[in-house]
Amino acid sequence: MGKHKKEKTRLLTRQQIIKKYHITKKQIQEYFPKPEIIKVRGRGGSWWTMEGWTEEAAEQAVQHPEIRQIIREREEKELRERQFREITALYESFSPESYIERARKLKRIFILHVGPTNSGKTYDAIEDLKKHTPGAYLGPLRLLALEMFDKLNDAGVPCSMLTGEESIPVEGAEVISSTIELCNFNTHYKTAVIDEAQLIADRDRGSAWLKAICLVDAEAVHICMAPEALPYIERLITSFGDPYNVVQHRRLAPLRYAGQCRGYSDFRPDDAIICFSRKNVLSTAAILEKQGFHASVIYGALPPEARRNEVRKYLSGENNIVVATDAIGLGISLPIKRVIFAETQKFDGREFRPLTTAEINQIGGRAGRYGLHEYGEVLAIGGDNLIGDKLGQRVRAIKQACIGFPREVLASEYPMDLLLLAWDKMPRESEFVRESMQDARILLKHLRKKITPENREQVYDLITCPVDTRAEELVIYWARCAEAILKNRRVPAPYFGDETLQDCELQYKAYDIRHQLLRRIGQEDDCTAERKAICEKIAELMKVSKDEYIRRCRSCGKELPIGAVYNYCDRCHAMRVFGDYGY
Repeated sequence: MGKHKKEKTRLLTRQQIIKKYHITKKQIQEYFPKPEIIKVRGRGGSWWTMEGWTEEAAEQAVQHPEIRQIIREREEKELRERQFREITALYESFSPESYIERARKLKRIFILHVGPTNSGKTYDAIEDLKKHTPGAYLGPLRLLALEMFDKLNDAGVPCSMLTGEESIPVEGAEVISSTIELCNFNTHYKTAVIDEAQLIADRDRGSAWLKAICLVDAEAVHICMAPEALPYIERLITSFGDPYNVVQHRRLAPLRYAGQCRGYSDFRPDDAIICFSRKNVLSTAAILEKQGFHASVIYGALPPEARRNEVRKYLSGENNIVVATDAIGLGISLPIKRVIFAETQKFDGREFRPLTTAEINQIGGRAGRYGLHEYGEVLAIGGDNLIGDKLGQRVRAIKQACIGFPREVLASEYPMDLLLLAWDKMPRESEFVRESMQDARILLKHLRKKITPENREQVYDLITCPVDTRAEELVIYWARCAEAILKNRRVPAPYFGDETLQDCELQYKAYDIRHQLLRRIGQEDDCTAERKAICEKIAELMKVSKDEYIRRCRSCGKELPIGAVYNYCDRCHAMRVFGDYGY
């Protein structure tokens, strides 16, 4: 037993140390000296021993660097937890109500065009826009903005175009065709057309539709939408106090499910084969070309000008069949007779999942161009009944809109990463969903050490630049550009090359990133010539044999059929699952 002390000596026990410094028994054993033992006299006169440390010894022990680090981490965690609760309370005050209050000050009439795909909704709205200028078309895709730009100019209505990627001014233009995120809220229009308004509920982009419907300054606002969006948008406009008319549209050419497609022998000119990955689109196009078809390919990673070139080839008759992802579903007007689903699942950025009823109706609805075909047909490859079961079914009504991240909170003292995290972790509300800041949080990790109180707004502009965060090469390039901007240095040019189709796609996206970042700091970057050269290179690569893109069995090398679920042929897959008993 250790040396006896006077009764007045006070020792801290293990439990008191743990409570005071929030450390564990194991850490006490590792970093504290051997405890002292004293003899204490109790009330009844008996003596008992006590084990512990003096306050001086405890304070000296917790000065150990590793203990200090543990305490700092604990204090930081407690601080972030407290800040997280405060931020969550702050966000509860942000709702679409602020938009609605501003909307009530505008005097507008709304025309709601409601109907399925290929029902003439957008056509009727554009016809009114032609007659009443100045005006604006606001759509979901660059390709759609480009299509309307061409249609209006061809009709003798001078129109300029503005997307996140490019700006095409036209002399004397009183109409602007743009992606919805670039809506100008400081310009007064006679007519505005808001297309594909059912996307108001989309967590990644829906806030742009909510803001445009609430705040676009136009005397007449045409809103084109799928039927499931009507109840919510009616309630929204009613809250403004503005009058509105509902125009119901029916499909101009009937649509029907034509069953299963047996294989290559069933394919015909004017078919559209639907896949859900770049790799499968190119593989399918290669197989079709071996069968004597000439295929136009359309997928999201293909630059807009290259996609436009593929559409032109089909419209001119140079190509006679289309292979596309769901990029074809949003308003790309092609004279397609049949839509054939080669796949019934897609990766939505988070998981592989079956197609929804809305997606099947939107994509399948592209079949049967009015004036060219009496009806449209939808088919599926394989034994999956999902397409037949869901085609034409009524889609559940939209009950929520997406509200954007409130930029005002950037002026607060809270760390930016915590502001974004707390926004994404907020509980779901009945009236709205919150814009996803997941990509912004991924990008912010690369700039966390560069944030100062003075540049928070600029950092926010940089991290909200559209970047495919699944492509590590693009994220790294974005980080180099963003750091250069924060240091007032020259933004580096892309460096991905043009040897392969994938190289060209990355190079084009990188130019897009550079262009958008510079635009956000008020600089224009004219890389039209470089992007045009990339598209020309893509056109060259598309002309050569696509055999290298054909999917083959990873085991035996046999060519896989269109719509193959696995990366192995049936025989090799059975061997992998059942061994020698597979056959």
